[in-house]
Amino acid sequence: MSTRRNPPGFRDIAVLTLRIWREAAAFFLSIELALMLLVAATTVAGVWLAVLHDAGSLLAFGFVIAYVAARIILHAKRILSWPFIRDC
Repeated sequence: MSTRRNPPGFRDIAVLTLRIWREAAAFFLSIELALMLLVAATTVAGVWLAVLHDAGSLLAFGFVIAYVAARIILHAKRILSWPFIRDC
C-alpha cells in the first residue's frame, strides 16, 4: 500500500491561492494593517531619533506603547477581532 498522494496540479494550486487571497482580503484592505505599518514606521523613527538624542523619540515611543496597549485591551474586551479568524 502506497501512502504517497499525487502532487497537486497547477489548477489546484491556483484555486487554493485564490481562495486564500479572497479570505485574507478583508485584512489587507483594513485600517488595522495601515495602523500596524504606521506603528512599525514610528518605531523605526523613534529608534533613529533616540540615536540622535532627540526628545521626539519619547513621543514616538509613547505612541507605539499606547497603540499596543490599546490593541491588547480592545482584543481582551472582544471589541476588536481579526477579520479572518473565526471562533470555533
